[in-house]
Amino acid sequence: MPSYSVVIPVYKSSKCLLELANRLDTVFGELNLDYEIIMVDDCSPDDSWNVVSELARTRLRYKGVQLLTNSGQTRATMAGIKVASGEIVITMDDDLQHDPQLIPLLLDELEKKGDYDCVFAYFPEKKHAGYRNIGSKIISGINSRAFGSNEKIKVSSFRLMRGYMAQIIRQNQSASATVGGLIIANAARIKSVPIPHNERFSGKSNYTVAKQFKQAFDNICSVSMLPLRMISAAGLLASVLSGGLLCYFLIKYLMGGISQAGWTSLVILITFFAGLILLSLGVIGEYIARVLGELQKSKVTTVRQTIGFPEDTTDKGERF
Repeated sequence: MPSYSVVIPVYKSSKCLLELANRLDTVFGELNLDYEIIMVDDCSPDDSWNVVSELARTRLRYKGVQLLTNSGQTRATMAGIKVASGEIVITMDDDLQHDPQLIPLLLDELEKKGDYDCVFAYFPEKKHAGYRNIGSKIISGINSRAFGSNEKIKVSSFRLMRGYMAQIIRQNQSASATVGGLIIANAARIKSVPIPHNERFSGKSNYTVAKQFKQAFDNICSVSMLPLRMISAAGLLASVLSGGLLCYFLIKYLMGGISQAGWTSLVILITFFAGLILLSLGVIGEYIARVLGELQKSKVTTVRQTIGFPEDTTDKGERF
C-alpha cells in the first residue's frame, strides 16, 4: 500500500500531463516516498486518455480511470479518491497551476507543524481573469458563512487529507456534494496555506464563473441548511413585522388618522400572508431537503475502464 496517493481529474489537458508527471516523479523521488498517481479522465474530447494510458503502461506508479460521461471536476475527483489507497490523499489540478514542487510545503504543515485532518493550498493572487478572482472571493465568503467555519479557512482543489477523511468522501452517495464541502462539514482541524498560483501550462481554463457559483451552491445545499433557514427566518421576520404594522395601523385607524376604507386591512393581510408563505416554504423545504438527502444516495458516475490497477485492465460499468 502506498503512503501517498495523488488524484488528478483530467479534462482537455493532454499537453500538460507528461510535464505534470515528470514534476511529480521528481518531487516524490527527492522525498523518497512511496506513492501512486491516479489520473481520472473525465470523458475528455482530446487525447488525454491515450496519454494517461501510456503513463500507466510505462510508469509503475501511474494508474488511470476513464469515466463513461463527462461528470465534472468534483465527481472525477471523487472517482479517484474512491480507488486511492494512500494514507495521505492529495488532490490537484491537471494544468500545472498547482505546482507539484510545493507539495512538500503542504506535507510539512499536515504532518509536522500541526495535527491537521486536511490542509488546503490557498492562492492570495490567482493567475485568472479579474472577474474570476472577484467571483472566488465572493464564493469564499459565502462558504465561510454557510459552514460556520473560520474565515481564515480558504478552500481550493489543491489539498492534502488524511486517509480517514478520504474514507468519508468514499462513503458519500449524494449527487451534489463536493469534496471541499464534505471536508469542512466533517472536520475541524483544517489549515489553509498560502502558496503561489502558476500560469496555466497549456490551453485555457474550462472552469467558468457560472461553474464556480454552481459549485458554491452545491457546497451549501449538500451539507448545509442555511438557505432554507434564511428563508424561514425571513418569513418569521415578515410575520412579526406584520403584527407590528397591525397594531400601528389599528391604533392609527381608531384615532381617525386613516380615512381610506379598507387600506389598513389590505396592507396587513398582504404583509402577513407573504410572511406566512415564506415561513411555510422554509419549513416544507426542510422536509424536502431531508428526503432528497436520502434519495441522492444513488450512484451517478460510471467508470468506463481503468488501467494500472491490480488485475484490471477494464472495470467497466462500476457506478458510484
